[in-house]
Amino acid sequence: MNFVTNYRLAGITEHPILKDLNVGGAVRWEDQASIGFYGAAPDADGIVRSLDPAKPVWDQARAYFDLQSGYDLKLFAGKVRTRVQLNVRNVFESGRLQRVSVNPDGGAWAYRIIDPRQFILTATFSL
Repeated sequence: MNFVTNYRLAGITEHPILKDLNVGGAVRWEDQASIGFYGAAPDADGIVRSLDPAKPVWDQARAYFDLQSGYDLKLFAGKVRTRVQLNVRNVFESGRLQRVSVNPDGGAWAYRIIDPRQFILTATFSL
């Protein structure tokens, strides 16, 4: 589930600098997910050959937060509209490995890399 918001400060002020500023953010949430199943009872020889669909292994629910700020300005005597924007993705994330699949005993089998927070600066020019 995603929630995104953005607010242009021109709606609350006529200050010549602040009215061209906008701020926003986002919350991304994912519910718990099944990443595998525990093994069923072992066969007569002691080897587990099937999974028990009644015993899923769950990964926890997670929330990720993003922030954004942008500023509009005009360059070259107002001929070139410019927008400078800074996005910070995964504000509270420091990077880690997250298990995405498990063996029948519940031990991790595969991982994915969760990137640490990212700072993204963009500039857009319009004639």
